[in-house]
Amino acid sequence: MQFLSIGLLTAAVGEWQFSVFLRNDPGNFIGSLAFNALYLTLVYLFTRLLLNILRKHPTLIMIYSAVFGLIGLRVKWFHISNSPWGNPQANQAGMFAYWACMVVIPLIFLLEMRLVKSFITRYALVYLSLVWLGQLLIVSPSLRFVFRIYTFILGFLGLIVGVFWVGAKRSAPPS
Repeated sequence: MQFLSIGLLTAAVGEWQFSVFLRNDPGNFIGSLAFNALYLTLVYLFTRLLLNILRKHPTLIMIYSAVFGLIGLRVKWFHISNSPWGNPQANQAGMFAYWACMVVIPLIFLLEMRLVKSFITRYALVYLSLVWLGQLLIVSPSLRFVFRIYTFILGFLGLIVGVFWVGAKRSAPPS
């Protein structure tokens, strides 16, 4: 249940930005979270098989993340029509990071990686504060649109990079 809850919370941040802030479509937000709940349930069933391996070899978490980031891109490309050839404006790196974060963030909490969990919590508080401040303070519709797009892209990219940077520091031998 923890995996599903944290994964849905991670997904909800991005879905809220796109469905509600950008498109003013709360129904899409609900539908996306329903799909993500099913997806995360299937991912969790697979992840349970890998937990002991990932605990013993935390460097494999990066491969785990990449695999699910690529699976997410496949969903976006072939089921949601956000492919590079169908929607060249869609940011593939941002979408990859979103899908990778959706599964790696709950995994970090399952594995009890305290330093990385602490980073994620602090990052989330700063990120959400900036998103809400931008939402409230930017009055120009065109600037607000750009702000929303780039906070999503840079926010999820920053999160995934930060998770692996902090995780690498955690597992590095002392100097």
